[in-house]
Amino acid sequence: MKKRKLFTILALTVLSISGISLSLSRKNEVVETKGYSSIKATDVTTINLKNRTLSEVKNYYKNLNGLSASDLKGTNLLKNLKPILKDGQLYFNYDSNSLWDLYEITDRDWVKSPASAINGSGYGSYDSDTETITGYVYGKSNSNPGSNPYVHALYVNRDVDNQTRAWGNHNQDGWGINQEHIWAKANGFETSGAGGARGDPMHLWAGNGYANNIHSNNFFGYVDKTENYTDCGTKYPNLTGNLSGTSLTVPSSKEVFEPQDSDKGDIARAIFYMAARYNYYSGSDGDGINGDNPNLILVQDSYHETSGYQSTTETPGTMGIISDLLEWNRLDPPDEWEIRRNNILFNSYTKNRNPFIDYPQWAEYVWGNKDDKNVNFDTDVLNSFDDAGQVVCYRCFFR
Repeated sequence: MKKRKLFTILALTVLSISGISLSLSRKNEVVETKGYSSIKATDVTTINLKNRTLSEVKNYYKNLNGLSASDLKGTNLLKNLKPILKDGQLYFNYDSNSLWDLYEITDRDWVKSPASAINGSGYGSYDSDTETITGYVYGKSNSNPGSNPYVHALYVNRDVDNQTRAWGNHNQDGWGINQEHIWAKANGFETSGAGGARGDPMHLWAGNGYANNIHSNNFFGYVDKTENYTDCGTKYPNLTGNLSGTSLTVPSSKEVFEPQDSDKGDIARAIFYMAARYNYYSGSDGDGINGDNPNLILVQDSYHETSGYQSTTETPGTMGIISDLLEWNRLDPPDEWEIRRNNILFNSYTKNRNPFIDYPQWAEYVWGNKDDKNVNFDTDVLNSFDDAGQVVCYRCFFR
């Protein structure tokens, strides 16, 4: 389990970005498709790595201010978050190669491949005072594997070096990196739409290909180790801790996938984001329901529809298991890498944020309950908003 301290999370997030230009270096990179604007990573050559200040993050959610208590919990909170998350949002085309370029920055392992390593490399320069990369040249992963940055790949033990640099062969047995849809695209939005949900990097991460195939389109949850299950580490020791099998939480008609402990909270918050960004609780928001803009909900059971269906009002795209995801959100709160990824996407690429990285406790407003012994609603969760509905709390409730 990742070890994090509350003050670390706060300190990382309140760093000042004064003096930094937030404008992007672009050349006609925004393309309108089916009402959604897509972007290519290669058109963003000036990259801001700064974490946003507390006041800036609160300002992003300012449209929640003044809402009634009932509008700040349950599906009403999801409904009210959706227009904030979609406002000005840019997407990546899943059917293009641009996501591989994006991962060089967003999914970079900043410990093994620090930003300072870019200087003198011939593919950009890094200013530590402003925490800005300028003149960045993408595609080194294709043209020069020896200069690949390490990436933080889902499902891979962090002490493994080789896996995180296997760009040359994405299907390399046991080592290759895939584009992992944390909310499986087969669960509600596989049939159409290259952008939108399919191309949303908030849940589209670099991940180990072998574990990704085992995950398939199964829900996430605790695996019952008293039953038959698959341990990815049996075949590849670098994947120890990733299990597929019968759910431990609910009677299961489908298998669930349990990732290693260090990925559990990250995965939960990516799924929470998808349910907030792509829902139809407003009844009609002008977008309709299609492959770009599916109707997604979280459920407690592990059953899901036949793979590859398009969500509708009657058959929403589903993902779970809620109780397990909530527990993972508490046990594995955001760390420095996840916070930075959220800010990089907001600063320089998609222009939106994951509210459950900024305010992990908001998941309890939507899917939690006051009877949960792990959550102190009165002193922690409810303090996110004051009596007038103003966002006032910027801290996790995790112990």
